[in-house]
Amino acid sequence: MSHNDEVGAGGLRGPARAGDGGGDVLEWSVFPFKENVRRSLFVVMVIGAVSTVVYIAFRDVFLTLLSAAILVASLFSYFTRTTYRLDDDEVIIKSSVGKNAKRWTYFKRYYPDKKGITLSPFETKTRLEPFRSVRLLYGSEKDEVVAFVAKKLDGASDSGN
Repeated sequence: MSHNDEVGAGGLRGPARAGDGGGDVLEWSVFPFKENVRRSLFVVMVIGAVSTVVYIAFRDVFLTLLSAAILVASLFSYFTRTTYRLDDDEVIIKSSVGKNAKRWTYFKRYYPDKKGITLSPFETKTRLEPFRSVRLLYGSEKDEVVAFVAKKLDGASDSGN
């Protein structure tokens, strides 16, 4: 990619322009609901089915709406777009509910897998890892994301999950 790259159809931005303070920048968006139509239809059907069962069991509209709201809230990141930005200093995750930024120095290891990469603040696996780690979904940018993280965290990979 050239220094004049913009965010394209895939949501990927290449190296930063000179006025941005220099250094590499990788930015992309992931919107799981839109990216996999078949799975999205299944998720909506499951929410509808559970809501129907709750209504039949309790005959209460409030409980039906509450159950649907809880299911949608638990899958909120699936239904909304998330934008990731990796630069020389930090990892920034923007969603419709806010922004989470962590400096690269916070992370000690990373775990790539099929759908994303987990950035861990711990040198070894601990029970706190699921609560303190940051998850980056690849979208269609797997190779670029893994390469960028590997460059920033220099061999701190643990592919042995």
